[in-house]
Amino acid sequence: MGRRRENRWQPPEHPEVERPRAYSLSEEARGPDVCHAVTPAPVWAWVQFPTFHIRVKGFAKSWTRDAVLVEWAQFGQQADAWVWRSAVKHRALRTDRADRHPANAPR
Repeated sequence: MGRRRENRWQPPEHPEVERPRAYSLSEEARGPDVCHAVTPAPVWAWVQFPTFHIRVKGFAKSWTRDAVLVEWAQFGQQADAWVWRSAVKHRALRTDRADRHPANAPR
């Protein structure tokens, strides 16, 4: 008969790989007169990383005439970056199912 192995799981022997960070505009590029949102607005935003670009589903927290501070979830953690205003588009949040279907409508 075989023997049951105890403690099968072993932690990885290699160190955790550092996750890439998004590029963020400098203070000079984004400009003065920063407006802060009372309630962050839902947006789609193109974010640049060292080796790729990605469209993220995030929230606009602050903005200037030229740039927007976008916050999103990245690898299970909060991330944010200043991006050009032209890289950001508004998006609509999903409404509750009860709001989409009248009470007497079939589902």
